[in-house]
Amino acid sequence: MIKYLKPEWQDKPSVAIISKSGCQHCAKAKQTLKEKGYAFEEIVLGKDATVTSIRAITGRDTAPQIFIGGKHIGGNNDLQAYFAK
Repeated sequence: MIKYLKPEWQDKPSVAIISKSGCQHCAKAKQTLKEKGYAFEEIVLGKDATVTSIRAITGRDTAPQIFIGGKHIGGNNDLQAYFAK
């Protein structure tokens, strides 16, 4: 129905971000996603997951870690490069 009302509309892929409270890189990544119009689900380290989990999933132990459409993008710098292309 929405394509009928707005033919140029495109569905955005699902997005998840693993973040850490007080992390400036996490805040910047979340702000970038919002500015680009991406809704996201946030997994907070220390609350929803542990560093062991993030390491098992991504092979990295830093936050943030961003996934878009099932693809691991990486951290904030990787996200900025992703949107720069």
